[in-house]
Amino acid sequence: MPITTDVVDNIYTNIGLTAPPSDDNAFKKELGQSDFLALLTVQLANQDPLAPTDSKEFITQMSQFASLDSLQSLDNKFGSLADSLTSNQALQASSLVGRQVLIPSTVAFMHEEGGMSGQINLPTHANNLRFEIRNANGEVVRRVDVGDRDAGDIEFFWDGKNEDGEFLAEGQYEIVAFASVNGQAEQIPTSIRAQVQSVNLGSGFGGIVLNLTGLGQINFNEVKAIG
Repeated sequence: MPITTDVVDNIYTNIGLTAPPSDDNAFKKELGQSDFLALLTVQLANQDPLAPTDSKEFITQMSQFASLDSLQSLDNKFGSLADSLTSNQALQASSLVGRQVLIPSTVAFMHEEGGMSGQINLPTHANNLRFEIRNANGEVVRRVDVGDRDAGDIEFFWDGKNEDGEFLAEGQYEIVAFASVNGQAEQIPTSIRAQVQSVNLGSGFGGIVLNLTGLGQINFNEVKAIG
């Protein structure tokens, strides 16, 4: 927090002086430690010998300046830290272009004859785990039975073929997983792998956005794994 001209005016008033004009060429808008010490010296030199400045008031003024100086220093350090973190994030994010990232989603983009992969995120033991692949019209094009599984992240891969063994067209497909948990049928969350096409750099913390091939944008903070 900088010491502004309002604070300076009050200091001059307290010691019985008039602040100089606040013209940019005549006066700095912010004061440093040496400026404040100079003001204190003037205050001591011009105080009434019969009514000297109260020691408590003097200590209060020094404490106020120390607090302002500390806040200004802290603000500068946080600014430097933010710049450093943004630079590090930008460097890391730029290296992701062309690579795959794992993100929480039920929608994936399949390249022609490329297939797609991801994880079924099973929170607890389940029976009859299975997943379906659905096209953009919501039609089921492939069913895969996984069986009984314990809690954990279960890898899956779809080769891009339908039930008849034919390759399907490139595009978006939905992966929906189901299982029986404690006797009740439940939909299980999934994560998919997507390719990073480009990176947008915003400002501040968490300002990096990844552009995923065929899927749009996602915040860098939502990425679960890289590669």
